[in-house]
Formats: sequence, structure tokens, C-alpha cells
Amino acid sequence: MIARPLRLAAIAIAATVFATQAAATPLSSQQILHEFNAVVLADMNSQSHVDGRSWVGGKASGGDYAQHARDMPASAYAGLTVIGNARDVKVNAGGAVVGGNLNGSTINTGTGVIYGNVSNSNLNGAAWIGGSLQGSNMNGGRVPSLTSAMQAGADAARSTDFAAQLGALSSSLARMSGTGSSVTFNGYGKATFNAVANANGVAVFNLFDAGVFKASEFEFHLGDASTVILNASGLDATIGANFLGGSAQSLGSKLIWNFQNATSITTNAQFGGTILAPSAHLTNNQNIEGGVFVRSLDQRGELHLQAFDGKLDPGPSRVPEPGTGALLLAGALMLALTRKRSR
Repeated sequence: MIARPLRLAAIAIAATVFATQAAATPLSSQQILHEFNAVVLADMNSQSHVDGRSWVGGKASGGDYAQHARDMPASAYAGLTVIGNARDVKVNAGGAVVGGNLNGSTINTGTGVIYGNVSNSNLNGAAWIGGSLQGSNMNGGRVPSLTSAMQAGADAARSTDFAAQLGALSSSLARMSGTGSSVTFNGYGKATFNAVANANGVAVFNLFDAGVFKASEFEFHLGDASTVILNASGLDATIGANFLGGSAQSLGSKLIWNFQNATSITTNAQFGGTILAPSAHLTNNQNIEGGVFVRSLDQRGELHLQAFDGKLDPGPSRVPEPGTGALLLAGALMLALTRKRSR
């Protein structure tokens, strides 16, 4: 057994290394929306599964990740990246990078990079662990140093400032002028979205009428539009509309619902399109056909992979990767928390 001072030192070194590993090229907004099924800036609680790749900036509790490996776009990122602790998670493909502790979890395919302690878990691929190991099955073996594949995932994990990038994207989209697109109501609860595209095939709806989200049915007529931006100006939204004609699935990769000012969003029916809400807590009570890019997430329905393939017109420039000083501070904070817990 490793003595406590040595174990704490190992964890401290791992935390500092993790905080300073940002050599990979930061992702653009377009790449983020394409490569990820979910980006959650703070905590994620899941009672369901995510088809594609996920990045969680806080802690992750529960959930089944990277279920559709063959459909996931290529990326340097792991199937699941968690900057904090992860508990009761299952990763099916792409491996995992966890900045804190891993407990009660399974990594079925791919490597594991865990900077904290591992307990009561099953790691079926090779794994590097910065802390202690207790009550776990290491079917792929514990390696003394990071392999090239592990290093790639670890470098990618902190290379992009997701909060800054998604915030800049949301602000940029919100400033776009409407393209003449409109919403009409039939008086029986149906909202019809009539898209008018610009020369680049992008249609912009500026939804100043909060009544849109009170509708019971959504119908879409896209015309020549290949990308649809729907800017919602309100703070909160509860959405229970049915997407008619299977449009939730068929249009999931083309729609971006931009909730720049929202703090709380709830979906109560199958929903289609990317949800971009960097300041909001999202609760999805039914499946979402598209990506989720939010502050925090209470996942109760499935997140189905509909990789965004439209155009961001205009899109913000790439946000530089975090500075070394800020990353070292993050490592120092993790060390301080570790010492506090040990006392």
C-alpha cells in the first residue's frame, strides 16, 4: 500500500499535469457542434444514454455514453471526458478521461485516463491511474505512463475553452438579422415555421414571441434552407410541442435553437435540433434528436446523435486555448481540495 503522503503527492502531481495539458489545437465552434453529442459546462446527472461523444466540465453522475461508435465523427477527444469526478457511468466506446475520481463505473472499450482514485469499477482497456485503486477489475492492465492514445485524449481534454467558445457562438448568432423567416399559428396550437434562406442557405428566425413555446405542435417548411438558426430572446422555456411528420429526426442536424439568455429549459416531448444555451440548466424528459450544449443537464431522455452539418453564418473566430497560469491555478485548487479531504 502506498503511504498517504506519497499517495497525496501522486494525486497532486496528476492534478497539476492534467491542468497544464492543453497542447492539442482548440476546436472551433463548428467543430464542437459537429464532434459532440453533449457539452455540459458544469454538472451532468443522467438516467439515460448518449449516442455520441460527451464533455462534462464538472462532475458526471450516471449515464451510458458513446453508444453509437460507428456514427461518431472523428475526434481527438475520448468518448467521455469529465473534468471533475465521475460516478456510476458506463462508457461504450472511445475510452474516458476523468480529471477527478472514478467510482462504480465501467469503461468497456478504449483506454482510461483517471487522474484521481478508482474504486469499484471495471476497466476493460488499458488504464493509467494517478491515484489509488480499490475493489476494481483492471482487465486491460494498469500502465505506468500514458500511451500515445491516452496522451491524445488527455491533451484534448482541456485544449478548448468550451464556455468561452459556446458563449461567443451564442452571442454571434443572436446578433444575426432575420432573413424574412416567420412563424404562423393556426389557432389550434400549431406553430408553422416558414424558413427563408439567405444566399448561403441559412435561415434565421428571431423568436420574440414567447408564445411559440406554448404551441402543442411544430411544423417546418425549410424551402432552400440547409441551416436554420432559431434565436429565442426569453430567459426560460418549457417546450412540449410535437414535431410533426418526423421532423425532430429528419431536421435534427440542421436546426440550432439558440437560447442566449435562458437560465432554465425543459423539454417534455421528443425534440429536434441542437440546443445551444450556455447559461441554462436543461431538463429533457423525452429524447432529443441533436446536440446539447448547456450549463448543466438533468438527462431523463436519450440524446440521439445528429451531428450538426450546417453552416455557422457568421461564426465567431476561434477562442485561444486557456493560459498556462490559469491552468496551473486549477491544478493548485485541485491539490488544495485533496489536502482538505485528507484532513
